Amino acid sequence: MEDLGTEAGLTRSERSARRRRMMRRRRRTVTIIVSALVLLLGGGAIAVTVTGGAISEVLGRDSDYEGEGGEETVVEVLPGSSLTQIANQLVEEEVIMSSRPFIREAERREASFQARSYTLRRHMSSEAAVEAMLNPATSPQVQIPEGMRLSDIEARMVESGMDPDAVTAALEGRTPADYGLEVEAPSLEGYLFPATYEVGPGATAESVVQEMVDRTAAEITELGIEPDEVNELLTLASLVEVEAPGDPEVRRKVARVFLNRIGEDSETDGLIQSDATVAYIHGARADLSTTAEERASEDPYNTYRHPGLPPGPINSPGRETVDAVQDPAEGDWQYFVAVDPDTGETKFAETYAEHQDNVVEYQEWLRNHRSANPEEGADG
Repeated sequence: MEDLGTEAGLTRSERSARRRRMMRRRRRTVTIIVSALVLLLGGGAIAVTVTGGAISEVLGRDSDYEGEGGEETVVEVLPGSSLTQIANQLVEEEVIMSSRPFIREAERREASFQARSYTLRRHMSSEAAVEAMLNPATSPQVQIPEGMRLSDIEARMVESGMDPDAVTAALEGRTPADYGLEVEAPSLEGYLFPATYEVGPGATAESVVQEMVDRTAAEITELGIEPDEVNELLTLASLVEVEAPGDPEVRRKVARVFLNRIGEDSETDGLIQSDATVAYIHGARADLSTTAEERASEDPYNTYRHPGLPPGPINSPGRETVDAVQDPAEGDWQYFVAVDPDTGETKFAETYAEHQDNVVEYQEWLRNHRSANPEEGADG
Protein backbone atom coordinates (compact mmCIF):
# COMPACT_ATOMS: atom_id res chain seq x y z
CA MET A 1 0.00 0.00 0.00
CA GLU A 2 1.16 3.49 -0.81
CA ASP A 3 2.46 5.63 2.02
CA LEU A 4 1.06 9.16 2.34
CA GLY A 5 4.28 10.13 4.05
CA THR A 6 5.99 10.13 0.67
CA GLU A 7 3.74 12.90 -0.74
CA ALA A 8 6.06 15.84 -0.06
CA GLY A 9 7.58 15.89 -3.54
CA LEU A 10 4.31 15.35 -5.44
CA THR A 11 2.08 17.92 -7.12
CA ARG A 12 -1.44 18.49 -5.80
CA SER A 13 -2.95 16.52 -8.71
CA GLU A 14 -0.56 13.62 -8.06
CA ARG A 15 -1.46 13.66 -4.34
CA SER A 16 -5.15 13.56 -5.23
CA ALA A 17 -4.68 10.67 -7.62
CA ARG A 18 -2.68 8.76 -5.02
CA ARG A 19 -5.36 9.26 -2.36
CA ARG A 20 -8.11 8.18 -4.72
CA ARG A 21 -6.18 4.99 -5.51
CA MET A 22 -5.73 4.31 -1.79
CA MET A 23 -9.42 4.84 -1.09
CA ARG A 24 -10.45 2.47 -3.88
CA ARG A 25 -8.05 -0.19 -2.56
CA ARG A 26 -9.29 0.20 1.01
CA ARG A 27 -12.92 -0.06 -0.07
CA ARG A 28 -12.21 -3.25 -2.00
CA THR A 29 -10.46 -4.63 1.09
CA VAL A 30 -13.39 -3.66 3.31
CA THR A 31 -15.88 -5.34 0.99
CA ILE A 32 -13.87 -8.56 0.98
CA ILE A 33 -13.46 -8.59 4.78
CA VAL A 34 -17.10 -7.84 5.51
CA SER A 35 -18.30 -10.39 2.99
CA ALA A 36 -16.06 -12.98 4.60
CA LEU A 37 -17.32 -12.11 8.08
CA VAL A 38 -20.93 -12.35 6.96
CA LEU A 39 -20.30 -15.77 5.46
CA LEU A 40 -18.43 -16.98 8.53
CA LEU A 41 -21.06 -15.80 10.97
CA GLY A 42 -24.05 -16.77 8.86
CA GLY A 43 -25.33 -13.24 8.56
CA GLY A 44 -25.78 -12.84 12.32
CA ALA A 45 -24.73 -9.91 14.46
CA ILE A 46 -21.07 -9.11 14.02
CA ALA A 47 -19.42 -8.66 17.39
CA VAL A 48 -15.83 -8.07 16.44
CA THR A 49 -13.41 -5.17 16.61
CA VAL A 50 -11.66 -4.33 13.36
CA THR A 51 -8.87 -1.79 13.04
CA GLY A 52 -9.12 0.95 10.41
CA GLY A 53 -11.51 3.84 9.79
CA ALA A 54 -13.19 2.48 6.66
CA ILE A 55 -13.80 -0.98 8.17
CA SER A 56 -15.18 0.56 11.36
CA GLU A 57 -17.63 2.54 9.23
CA VAL A 58 -18.82 -0.48 7.27
CA LEU A 59 -19.40 -2.38 10.51
CA GLY A 60 -21.73 0.35 11.68
CA ARG A 61 -19.71 2.06 14.42
CA ASP A 62 -21.11 5.37 15.53
CA SER A 63 -18.19 6.53 17.65
CA ASP A 64 -16.52 9.91 17.59
CA TYR A 65 -13.27 11.48 18.65
CA GLU A 66 -13.22 14.34 21.12
CA GLY A 67 -11.63 17.74 20.74
CA GLU A 68 -9.80 19.57 17.99
CA GLY A 69 -7.48 16.74 16.96
CA GLY A 70 -3.71 16.52 16.68
CA GLU A 71 -1.44 16.33 13.63
CA GLU A 72 -2.35 18.58 10.67
CA THR A 73 -3.32 16.97 7.39
CA VAL A 74 -4.57 18.34 4.07
CA VAL A 75 -7.75 16.83 2.64
CA GLU A 76 -8.74 17.63 -0.93
CA VAL A 77 -12.47 17.41 -1.60
CA LEU A 78 -13.05 16.71 -5.28
CA PRO A 79 -15.78 18.34 -7.38
CA GLY A 80 -19.10 16.50 -7.25
CA SER A 81 -18.42 14.78 -3.90
CA SER A 82 -21.58 14.04 -1.90
CA LEU A 83 -21.82 14.56 1.86
CA THR A 84 -21.52 10.80 2.41
CA GLN A 85 -18.48 10.58 0.15
CA ILE A 86 -16.82 13.47 2.00
CA ALA A 87 -17.54 11.83 5.35
CA ASN A 88 -16.12 8.51 4.16
CA GLN A 89 -13.03 10.29 2.81
CA LEU A 90 -12.46 11.91 6.21
CA VAL A 91 -12.71 8.48 7.83
CA GLU A 92 -10.23 7.05 5.32
CA GLU A 93 -7.77 9.85 6.04
CA GLU A 94 -8.17 9.41 9.82
CA VAL A 95 -9.65 12.85 10.41
CA ILE A 96 -12.87 11.53 12.02
CA MET A 97 -13.63 8.15 13.56
CA SER A 98 -16.86 7.39 11.70
CA SER A 99 -19.08 9.11 9.20
CA ARG A 100 -22.48 9.10 10.90
CA PRO A 101 -21.76 11.79 13.55
CA PHE A 102 -20.17 13.98 10.85
CA ILE A 103 -23.16 13.60 8.52
CA ARG A 104 -25.61 14.35 11.35
CA GLU A 105 -23.67 17.47 12.36
CA ALA A 106 -23.39 18.67 8.75
CA GLU A 107 -27.13 18.15 8.17
CA ARG A 108 -27.98 19.89 11.46
CA ARG A 109 -26.01 22.92 10.33
CA GLU A 110 -27.28 22.63 6.73
CA ALA A 111 -23.64 22.63 5.67
CA SER A 112 -22.47 22.75 2.07
CA PHE A 113 -18.79 22.03 1.41
CA GLN A 114 -16.85 23.45 -1.52
CA ALA A 115 -14.49 21.40 -3.68
CA ARG A 116 -11.09 22.59 -2.41
CA SER A 117 -8.21 21.66 -0.12
CA TYR A 118 -8.94 21.78 3.62
CA THR A 119 -6.35 21.91 6.37
CA LEU A 120 -7.72 19.63 9.10
CA ARG A 121 -6.32 17.53 11.95
CA ARG A 122 -6.24 13.83 12.54
CA HIS A 123 -8.62 12.50 15.20
CA MET A 124 -10.97 15.49 15.29
CA SER A 125 -14.48 15.35 16.66
CA SER A 126 -17.11 15.48 13.95
CA GLU A 127 -18.32 18.81 15.29
CA ALA A 128 -14.79 20.25 15.06
CA ALA A 129 -14.32 18.87 11.54
CA VAL A 130 -17.57 20.40 10.27
CA GLU A 131 -16.67 23.74 11.86
CA ALA A 132 -13.17 23.67 10.34
CA MET A 133 -14.57 22.95 6.87
CA LEU A 134 -17.27 25.61 7.11
CA ASN A 135 -14.77 28.19 8.31
CA PRO A 136 -11.49 27.04 6.75
CA ALA A 137 -8.25 28.68 7.79
CA THR A 138 -7.27 31.21 5.17
CA SER A 139 -4.19 30.13 3.27
CA PRO A 140 -1.86 32.62 1.62
CA GLN A 141 -2.64 33.06 -2.07
CA VAL A 142 -0.81 34.00 -5.23
CA GLN A 143 -3.09 35.83 -7.65
CA ILE A 144 -1.93 36.02 -11.27
CA PRO A 145 -4.07 38.19 -13.54
CA GLU A 146 -3.99 37.85 -17.32
CA GLY A 147 -0.99 39.57 -18.86
CA MET A 148 1.28 39.45 -15.79
CA ARG A 149 5.01 39.19 -16.38
CA LEU A 150 7.28 36.59 -14.80
CA SER A 151 9.11 39.21 -12.72
CA ASP A 152 5.82 40.37 -11.22
CA ILE A 153 4.72 36.80 -10.54
CA GLU A 154 8.00 36.26 -8.70
CA ALA A 155 7.31 39.33 -6.55
CA ARG A 156 3.80 38.09 -5.72
CA MET A 157 5.08 34.68 -4.68
CA VAL A 158 7.50 36.34 -2.27
CA GLU A 159 4.70 38.58 -0.95
CA SER A 160 2.66 35.45 -0.15
CA GLY A 161 5.34 34.44 2.37
CA MET A 162 7.50 32.10 0.32
CA ASP A 163 11.25 32.17 0.78
CA PRO A 164 12.74 34.61 -1.77
CA ASP A 165 15.72 32.37 -2.55
CA ALA A 166 13.44 29.38 -3.09
CA VAL A 167 11.20 31.42 -5.40
CA THR A 168 14.18 32.58 -7.43
CA ALA A 169 15.47 29.01 -7.70
CA ALA A 170 12.03 27.78 -8.83
CA LEU A 171 11.69 30.41 -11.57
CA GLU A 172 14.91 31.88 -12.87
CA GLY A 173 16.79 29.90 -15.47
CA ARG A 174 14.01 27.29 -15.58
CA THR A 175 11.91 26.29 -18.58
CA PRO A 176 8.57 24.49 -18.96
CA ALA A 177 10.47 21.28 -19.71
CA ASP A 178 11.91 21.41 -16.19
CA TYR A 179 8.33 21.01 -14.95
CA GLY A 180 7.28 18.27 -17.34
CA LEU A 181 5.83 20.39 -20.17
CA GLU A 182 7.82 19.34 -23.22
CA VAL A 183 7.78 22.48 -25.35
CA GLU A 184 10.61 24.56 -26.78
CA ALA A 185 10.62 27.80 -24.79
CA PRO A 186 13.43 30.04 -23.52
CA SER A 187 11.97 30.51 -20.02
CA LEU A 188 8.87 30.10 -17.88
CA GLU A 189 7.57 33.45 -19.12
CA GLY A 190 4.05 32.88 -20.42
CA TYR A 191 3.76 29.35 -19.03
CA LEU A 192 2.44 30.18 -15.54
CA PHE A 193 -1.32 30.07 -16.00
CA PRO A 194 -3.17 33.19 -14.79
CA ALA A 195 -5.34 32.11 -11.83
CA THR A 196 -5.43 32.21 -8.03
CA TYR A 197 -3.27 29.65 -6.25
CA GLU A 198 -3.46 28.71 -2.58
CA VAL A 199 -0.21 28.27 -0.72
CA GLY A 200 -1.31 25.55 1.67
CA PRO A 201 0.64 23.84 4.44
CA GLY A 202 3.75 22.14 3.11
CA ALA A 203 3.61 23.98 -0.20
CA THR A 204 6.96 25.02 -1.64
CA ALA A 205 7.82 27.56 -4.31
CA GLU A 206 8.58 24.71 -6.67
CA SER A 207 5.28 22.90 -5.98
CA VAL A 208 3.31 26.10 -6.59
CA VAL A 209 5.16 26.72 -9.87
CA GLN A 210 4.48 23.10 -10.80
CA GLU A 211 0.77 23.68 -10.26
CA MET A 212 0.90 26.78 -12.48
CA VAL A 213 2.64 24.89 -15.28
CA ASP A 214 0.24 21.97 -14.87
CA ARG A 215 -2.68 24.35 -15.40
CA THR A 216 -1.05 25.64 -18.57
CA ALA A 217 -0.47 22.08 -19.77
CA ALA A 218 -4.14 21.24 -19.13
CA GLU A 219 -5.25 24.27 -21.15
CA ILE A 220 -2.94 23.35 -24.01
CA THR A 221 -4.39 19.85 -24.09
CA GLU A 222 -7.97 21.11 -23.89
CA LEU A 223 -7.39 23.57 -26.75
CA GLY A 224 -5.73 20.88 -28.87
CA ILE A 225 -2.54 22.85 -29.49
CA GLU A 226 0.27 20.78 -31.00
CA PRO A 227 3.54 20.78 -28.99
CA ASP A 228 5.54 22.37 -31.81
CA GLU A 229 2.98 25.22 -32.06
CA VAL A 230 2.68 26.04 -28.35
CA ASN A 231 5.47 28.59 -27.98
CA GLU A 232 4.56 30.46 -31.16
CA LEU A 233 0.87 30.63 -30.25
CA LEU A 234 1.44 31.72 -26.64
CA THR A 235 4.00 34.29 -27.80
CA LEU A 236 1.52 35.84 -30.23
CA ALA A 237 -1.21 35.71 -27.58
CA SER A 238 1.03 37.52 -25.10
CA LEU A 239 1.50 40.39 -27.57
CA VAL A 240 -2.23 40.61 -28.24
CA GLU A 241 -2.90 40.54 -24.48
CA VAL A 242 -1.05 43.84 -24.13
CA GLU A 243 -2.02 45.48 -27.41
CA ALA A 244 -5.75 44.70 -27.25
CA PRO A 245 -7.03 44.23 -23.70
CA GLY A 246 -10.73 43.69 -23.14
CA ASP A 247 -12.54 43.45 -26.47
CA PRO A 248 -12.50 39.94 -28.04
CA GLU A 249 -13.16 41.24 -31.56
CA VAL A 250 -10.32 43.77 -31.33
CA ARG A 251 -8.05 40.97 -30.13
CA ARG A 252 -8.95 38.87 -33.16
CA LYS A 253 -8.19 41.80 -35.48
CA VAL A 254 -4.87 42.61 -33.81
CA ALA A 255 -3.89 38.94 -34.09
CA ARG A 256 -4.65 39.14 -37.81
CA VAL A 257 -2.53 42.28 -38.22
CA PHE A 258 0.49 40.57 -36.66
CA LEU A 259 -0.03 37.45 -38.78
CA ASN A 260 -0.31 39.60 -41.93
CA ARG A 261 2.92 41.40 -41.02
CA ILE A 262 4.88 38.18 -40.80
CA GLY A 263 3.10 36.65 -43.80
CA GLU A 264 3.96 36.65 -47.50
CA ASP A 265 2.20 39.96 -48.18
CA SER A 266 3.84 41.88 -45.36
CA GLU A 267 4.21 45.63 -45.83
CA THR A 268 6.64 45.84 -42.90
CA ASP A 269 9.34 43.47 -44.19
CA GLY A 270 8.23 40.82 -41.71
CA LEU A 271 8.55 43.14 -38.71
CA ILE A 272 5.73 42.93 -36.17
CA GLN A 273 6.68 46.35 -34.74
CA SER A 274 4.89 45.88 -31.44
CA ASP A 275 5.53 48.51 -28.78
CA ALA A 276 4.59 45.83 -26.25
CA THR A 277 7.85 44.02 -26.92
CA VAL A 278 9.83 47.25 -26.57
CA ALA A 279 8.10 47.90 -23.25
CA TYR A 280 8.99 44.35 -22.20
CA ILE A 281 12.65 45.25 -22.64
CA HIS A 282 12.70 48.78 -21.25
CA GLY A 283 9.57 49.05 -19.12
CA ALA A 284 6.22 50.57 -20.06
CA ARG A 285 5.03 54.16 -19.94
CA ALA A 286 1.54 54.99 -18.76
CA ASP A 287 0.46 55.89 -22.33
CA LEU A 288 2.19 52.80 -23.82
CA SER A 289 4.38 54.91 -26.14
CA THR A 290 8.04 54.16 -26.95
CA THR A 291 11.04 56.25 -28.01
CA ALA A 292 13.14 56.01 -31.16
CA GLU A 293 16.14 55.01 -29.05
CA GLU A 294 14.22 52.17 -27.43
CA ARG A 295 12.95 50.95 -30.79
CA ALA A 296 16.55 50.80 -32.06
CA SER A 297 17.59 48.26 -29.42
CA GLU A 298 19.25 45.06 -30.65
CA ASP A 299 17.56 42.99 -27.95
CA PRO A 300 16.10 39.81 -29.52
CA TYR A 301 12.65 40.73 -28.15
CA ASN A 302 12.62 44.02 -30.10
CA THR A 303 10.16 43.41 -32.94
CA TYR A 304 11.11 46.71 -34.58
CA ARG A 305 14.57 45.29 -35.35
CA HIS A 306 14.04 41.54 -35.70
CA PRO A 307 11.45 40.03 -38.09
CA GLY A 308 8.94 37.48 -36.94
CA LEU A 309 7.81 36.72 -33.42
CA PRO A 310 10.11 37.26 -30.42
CA PRO A 311 11.77 34.17 -28.86
CA GLY A 312 8.96 33.57 -26.36
CA PRO A 313 5.93 35.09 -24.62
CA ILE A 314 6.25 38.42 -22.81
CA ASN A 315 3.55 37.67 -20.20
CA SER A 316 0.97 35.06 -19.20
CA PRO A 317 -1.92 35.47 -21.66
CA GLY A 318 -5.48 34.63 -20.63
CA ARG A 319 -7.67 31.92 -22.13
CA GLU A 320 -9.82 34.39 -24.10
CA THR A 321 -6.77 35.89 -25.76
CA VAL A 322 -5.45 32.46 -26.71
CA ASP A 323 -8.88 31.72 -28.18
CA ALA A 324 -8.67 34.92 -30.24
CA VAL A 325 -5.26 34.01 -31.59
CA GLN A 326 -6.48 30.56 -32.55
CA ASP A 327 -9.37 32.15 -34.42
CA PRO A 328 -8.07 35.46 -35.82
CA ALA A 329 -10.37 37.76 -37.77
CA GLU A 330 -10.34 37.72 -41.55
CA GLY A 331 -8.94 40.89 -43.12
CA ASP A 332 -6.02 42.51 -44.92
CA TRP A 333 -5.12 45.00 -42.20
CA GLN A 334 -1.44 45.76 -41.81
CA TYR A 335 -1.67 48.53 -39.21
CA PHE A 336 -3.60 49.48 -36.10
CA VAL A 337 -3.44 52.14 -33.43
CA ALA A 338 -5.31 52.70 -30.18
CA VAL A 339 -6.57 56.21 -30.92
CA ASP A 340 -7.86 56.53 -27.36
CA PRO A 341 -5.88 54.45 -24.85
CA ASP A 342 -8.35 55.44 -22.11
CA THR A 343 -11.30 53.73 -23.80
CA GLY A 344 -9.31 51.21 -25.84
CA GLU A 345 -10.80 52.44 -29.12
CA THR A 346 -8.62 50.96 -31.86
CA LYS A 347 -8.59 51.69 -35.60
CA PHE A 348 -7.26 49.39 -38.31
CA ALA A 349 -5.83 50.18 -41.73
CA GLU A 350 -4.73 48.27 -44.84
CA THR A 351 -2.38 50.98 -46.11
CA TYR A 352 0.24 53.11 -44.45
CA ALA A 353 -1.44 56.33 -45.66
CA GLU A 354 -4.70 55.34 -43.99
CA HIS A 355 -2.79 54.38 -40.89
CA GLN A 356 -1.15 57.81 -40.75
CA ASP A 357 -4.58 59.44 -40.58
CA ASN A 358 -5.34 57.25 -37.56
CA VAL A 359 -2.00 58.13 -35.99
CA VAL A 360 -2.88 61.83 -36.23
CA GLU A 361 -5.96 61.05 -34.15
CA TYR A 362 -3.81 59.26 -31.58
CA GLN A 363 -1.37 62.17 -31.46
CA GLU A 364 -4.26 64.50 -30.77
CA TRP A 365 -5.12 62.32 -27.79
CA LEU A 366 -1.52 62.61 -26.64
CA ARG A 367 -1.60 66.41 -26.90
CA ASN A 368 -4.69 66.48 -24.73
CA HIS A 369 -2.93 64.43 -22.03
CA ARG A 370 0.62 65.78 -22.07
CA SER A 371 3.10 67.69 -24.21
CA ALA A 372 3.61 66.04 -27.57
CA ASN A 373 7.01 64.47 -28.12
CA PRO A 374 7.94 63.77 -31.74
CA GLU A 375 10.29 61.00 -30.62
CA GLU A 376 7.42 58.93 -29.25
CA GLY A 377 5.67 56.37 -31.40
CA ALA A 378 2.28 54.71 -31.57
CA ASP A 379 1.20 51.07 -31.55
CA GLY A 380 0.81 49.37 -34.89
